[in-house]
Amino acid sequence: MAFRVHTDRLRKGMVIKNDVYSRTGAVLIPVNTPVTKEVLALLTRHFIDYVMVDYQSTASSPADIPSPESVPKIQQKQEEEFKESFHIAETVLSENLIDIVTKDKDLDVPVLLNMLNNIVDKSGNEVNFCNMLIKMKKSAEGLYTHSINVALWGQVLAKWMNFEDKDVELVGAAGLLHDIGLLKLTNSAVLPAGFTFHTELEGGPYGKHSIMGYNLLKDKNIDLKVKQAILTHHERQDGSGFPLKVKTGNINHISRIIAIADTYDTLTMTEPGIKPKSPFWILKHLEDTGYHKYDSNMLMTFISHLTNNFIRHNVRLSNDVVGQIVLINKFNLTRPLVQIGNSFIDLAVRKDLVIKELLD
Repeated sequence: MAFRVHTDRLRKGMVIKNDVYSRTGAVLIPVNTPVTKEVLALLTRHFIDYVMVDYQSTASSPADIPSPESVPKIQQKQEEEFKESFHIAETVLSENLIDIVTKDKDLDVPVLLNMLNNIVDKSGNEVNFCNMLIKMKKSAEGLYTHSINVALWGQVLAKWMNFEDKDVELVGAAGLLHDIGLLKLTNSAVLPAGFTFHTELEGGPYGKHSIMGYNLLKDKNIDLKVKQAILTHHERQDGSGFPLKVKTGNINHISRIIAIADTYDTLTMTEPGIKPKSPFWILKHLEDTGYHKYDSNMLMTFISHLTNNFIRHNVRLSNDVVGQIVLINKFNLTRPLVQIGNSFIDLAVRKDLVIKELLD
């Protein structure tokens, strides 16, 4: 079985399962051609956006399915300590940001980064960390929660991208500070009446907060890359962002990470008029809309790693049937194999069904 894959997502080892033609009708790439750098270059030169890829070549082996016993479990004490560290971080961050906005105080970045490390240390491992961040989202919202989430998701992605430790710290600092300009809109700890983060993600009346945040911090003793990320975290690779409408070359690697973490965390929020969405819906949305807006390699890495952390999670499908994710399709990441009793539903095949809710 073959399915359609965007050329941005092609990787070495895949096998193209259809003849690919040029605009003049000549066969550029014959069926059963393995993906190589030369093949990718040819597709790019001829502006080919999609090809068909063999389903079997993209699926993990059943032997890769972890047993339930092999998946890390969150202990109650561990979860309580994680939440406590998170709430302490919210208090420290709020005090620091308000002091900068209202009193023009300096910022102790090492203290803020240390509180992030305290949160991570309580998780024990990557799977538990991702799970607890998602659990926290169900009961915590607001600027400081969002800022910490963006910092933590950003640092996780930076590590998945094999950033050096110094740059992982810069990502953390940028995440904590990226929305400080929102407080400048009111010069207080209170955001404007009617404010929502979903609206802020689109710009509108809040579009200048990134410039305001940059101006607040431009003379502070903070790394220039962090200041640039605060200014450009809403810019997009194709120039469709705001407020400067710059493109790829003017968006540094710290800002590219923050853009993905910020968008993902915002889409997980429950706000007035916004219904809760499952992480799979959000990641699918980013798959469908984000490859020209965000750094495609970073986005693919984020989606790939995060979906694999959901193996052995219970989920509710759109037909209200409850099952358990047992296998992530390597190149159709948001449509996994779900076990229901002794049977399986392959969401890569059952396009009429989606994951409606992550249950644990």
